[in-house]
Amino acid sequence: MTSIQFHPVEETLNLYAAGQLDPAMSIMVSAHLEYCTECRQRVHAIEQKMAAQLEDTQPAAMSNDLDSMLQMIMQQSAETVIEPSQPRLQEEISLGDKRFPLPRALQAHPQHIGPWGRLPGKIQRARVDAVSDSKMNFIYMDQDSALPEHTHQGQEITLVLAGTFIDDAGSYVPGDFIIQNTENKHTPRTAANQDCLCLTLLDAPLHFTSGLASLLNPFSQLFFK
Repeated sequence: MTSIQFHPVEETLNLYAAGQLDPAMSIMVSAHLEYCTECRQRVHAIEQKMAAQLEDTQPAAMSNDLDSMLQMIMQQSAETVIEPSQPRLQEEISLGDKRFPLPRALQAHPQHIGPWGRLPGKIQRARVDAVSDSKMNFIYMDQDSALPEHTHQGQEITLVLAGTFIDDAGSYVPGDFIIQNTENKHTPRTAANQDCLCLTLLDAPLHFTSGLASLLNPFSQLFFK
């Protein structure tokens, strides 16, 4: 198995551990953690450090009050505890006869995943309503497909969920968390025998840079709605 090469930056992991990311970015990081042992360990270490700092600054009286409250809760009769209803989980996302694992952060919210629609270059997209100013989408690239060469008017984050895609800078595998911005230009594509499913987050439309593809720029909002 090819190793994951691209990860969220340390600041992003710190904000994730502190619960300070917006919902869309939190979903992206959570999905990456499902694939990446290294980042799970880093987040765990950050959480342990935060817990220790909180313990050091917590007044003794407050600690005693919390201990007493916890003891009272534990002594309550089990008959008085109402179990919350568990939402039905959707563990896969479907595209035709293909099935792909759905990130756990989205399994309880399949209603927020829109229908699949076609884009140029044998690409399909399903929007995810993630309550964010940024736009989240599932992007499926069929075998031997490509997006036109483009750069970015803002930041684009791509998380590979299944399969592999390539560009001029390298090859990307499940778990890779790829960050592109206005300084990057690339042509994502798949090999003749390999498709790819990604989860993407855009905070601005793409800007197409090559020949005829640049004629698509007036319609670049199609990638951002």
